Amino acid sequence: MELSRSLPRTDARVAPQMDVLAVPAGRHRGWYLSLMAPNTKGPTFAWLDPSRLYCNPQALADCVRDLLTPFHNDAIDLVAGIDAMGFILGASVATSLRKGFLAIRKAGHLCVATQSQNYSDYTGREKTMEVRVDVLKPGMRVLLVDQWVETGGTMRAAIQLVERLGATVAGVAAVAIENTEGGRWIKDHYRFSHCVPDELQSQVDHKHLDSFKSFSS
Repeated sequence: MELSRSLPRTDARVAPQMDVLAVPAGRHRGWYLSLMAPNTKGPTFAWLDPSRLYCNPQALADCVRDLLTPFHNDAIDLVAGIDAMGFILGASVATSLRKGFLAIRKAGHLCVATQSQNYSDYTGREKTMEVRVDVLKPGMRVLLVDQWVETGGTMRAAIQLVERLGATVAGVAAVAIENTEGGRWIKDHYRFSHCVPDELQSQVDHKHLDSFKSFSS
């Protein structure tokens, strides 16, 4: 997610903020995106906080269901989640599929032999991620999961690690994949899944959701 610009003031007459545990009667695809919170801390933080939706058990379940819909007929041997927020969704997806979960970590946290890959994250900072070398094998089909794909740098590094160890990327899943150059590259080269309905994609790409109006300024 890209660094935030200042958010517009909300109108005091707008509908009240949706309770984090509320569940609407009609649960259309992506309904839970309205639970995501806008940035209130300024430009050193990402433009929104998707993790608020994980606090709602039905929202989390529906998010995982929607992410898995395109892969129902696909062979998946293992789910891999990217440090750190991808661990939440990835583990939830793995549990739903009854598959194992592999953590792809930021450098310096794994105390075993690793393969590493340098990358630039959404802020442009240079980082390194690592994966243990004793799990991924040739022929293994891996579903990669992260919370959000903005520039695509983090996800592309994870793809490189999986493929370098001989495994196959069965697909890429995230709450949202923005239509940046990197996001489009992922969509063009891999099976993918995200939770954003077509009518909301332009809001995601412009980094402001209409649902933010329900949050207090």
